[in-house]
Amino acid sequence: MGYYLSVDGGGSKTAFLITDQTGRVCSSYVAQGCTYSVMGKETVCRILCEGAQMVLEMAGIFPKELVYAVWGISCFGEYEEMDGYLADKLTELFPCGMYFCNDVEIGLAGSLLLHFGIHVVAGTGAIVMGKDRKGRTARANGWHEDFSDEGSGYWLGLKTLSLFAKQADFREKRSFLYEVMRQQYGLVSDMDIVSFYQQKLRGNRKETAAVQELLLMAAKLGDESAVRLYDAAAAELAQSVKGVARQLGLMAEKTQVSYFGGIFRCGDLLLDPFSQYIKQMGFVLKPPALSPLAGGILLAADKDGQQITEMIENLGKELAAR
Repeated sequence: MGYYLSVDGGGSKTAFLITDQTGRVCSSYVAQGCTYSVMGKETVCRILCEGAQMVLEMAGIFPKELVYAVWGISCFGEYEEMDGYLADKLTELFPCGMYFCNDVEIGLAGSLLLHFGIHVVAGTGAIVMGKDRKGRTARANGWHEDFSDEGSGYWLGLKTLSLFAKQADFREKRSFLYEVMRQQYGLVSDMDIVSFYQQKLRGNRKETAAVQELLLMAAKLGDESAVRLYDAAAAELAQSVKGVARQLGLMAEKTQVSYFGGIFRCGDLLLDPFSQYIKQMGFVLKPPALSPLAGGILLAADKDGQQITEMIENLGKELAAR
């Protein structure tokens, strides 16, 4: 029997999964995130190679036993130089069928089980991808953290810092968020937030996204200004869904929309307004059936010409138990 490899390379972590051809899990492994725009192609390639070799060793499987590998990589499809470099290097190391794509594509495959629809990823970054009945795909959002990624953790982190500044100079009424940020970051004066940003956050997507955790704390305690920011994030993500639907001609259908990523773990603060925006557009919000990693395995099996019915059942059982 042969094996499949699925890789989900995001901004905060890179996850690896190996299953047999029936979807039974052999091993899994998690490494640091891999973002080309921040790390460069050599570092991203090293993280992917070392992680894949590690998960193979954990499973006791040789590279030659792999039948198909699906690499869902953040930023893939956006930088021609990186795409070619990774494809060349990884193909040299792993002699099997290969498919390279953006990590949002394996999320779409897992959440909707290879069916048509739209998938939203909102973690450190944000991106939306859809597929129509003919298999055509389209994307929205996720252009670059400096001027896109609306609705992501990074975007929310920057908006939180902006809200603190507005409350500090009384452009907005001060709230619990203002107090908790002063305490958590040890600010002697409000202006200290500038040096904190320069020294700790600037150029660091993961740490900037983590600022959102203070926003979440404030929102759970009823801070209205914090709640409004989650509503704003939900509205941005919904607009990205609409952008994909317009590209694919899905506005007139009751299209299924699914989601995945750390920002959705904020719960009802984000999901409630997001579901309302999606409903107003005439779409149907659907919780993800399987994870992006499992989606990569489904894509591998599909490209290998295998039936996925048994695989879906096995992946659902085994991954739910982990």
